[in-house]
Amino acid sequence: MPTNTLDLSVPMLKIIHDKFSNETITSNQQMTVSISLLDDHERPFILVFPGGGYHHLAEKEGKPIVKWLHSIGYHAGVLYYPIGTIDHLSMVKELEEAFIQLRKHAKKWHITENKIGALGFSAGGHLAGLAGTKITNRANALLLCYPVITFTEPFRHAGSREHFLGSTQPSKHLVESYSIEHLIDEHTPPTFIWHTADDQSVPIQNTILLANSLARHNIPFEYHVFPSGKHGLGMAKEFPYVERWLSFAEIWLKNIFDDKSLEGKHA
Repeated sequence: MPTNTLDLSVPMLKIIHDKFSNETITSNQQMTVSISLLDDHERPFILVFPGGGYHHLAEKEGKPIVKWLHSIGYHAGVLYYPIGTIDHLSMVKELEEAFIQLRKHAKKWHITENKIGALGFSAGGHLAGLAGTKITNRANALLLCYPVITFTEPFRHAGSREHFLGSTQPSKHLVESYSIEHLIDEHTPPTFIWHTADDQSVPIQNTILLANSLARHNIPFEYHVFPSGKHGLGMAKEFPYVERWLSFAEIWLKNIFDDKSLEGKHA
């Protein structure tokens, strides 16, 4: 059984089926999974976690990413998670419930039960990282884009840590309990990572720490560092050199989800 898990008491979780309505959730206090199916065929599913420092939800890291995932053949959805004043224990329990529900209703929703990925940006990358480490019903693949990984000094993103942990001076134990590099174990799923070397908001050391931890635990991973680019690029359409992450991720996903060893298993 995976370690780093929490006991689950069923929390409130909202599931909506969204065919790209005009409504966009940018602030939220109830964890909501917005599911957008490509068609009625069974396919892998990717849950997208927008960034925003646990202060807001970045619109460009939500629905536009779902549309791209549709274009390469995946069902997808957005996780609109609580922001601002966060109860981190409830957050993780609700995250667990989201993946339980995706698997429980996989047949009805045309989702391949054991091919569910989590794709997160910045602070959303931190929460997606927890979906591969902190819960029992884990994602089968992680895609982490300039993610917040560590809450430890000196490389933490101060705003994300303060919002998530609810303190400017949290204990060392609490900090390490939610720093992804300390949570990696043999049950962590294959991971795709990209970052820019000169990111001024979330230092590159975040993903270096993650890569080192994945390597220590023999977890398959692919890691791309682009020389330059501001934080929060999303799909990076205005930066063609960095935009290549989309094609790299597409190939990586195909390799991961074509892996027959995933069939009949889940995290």
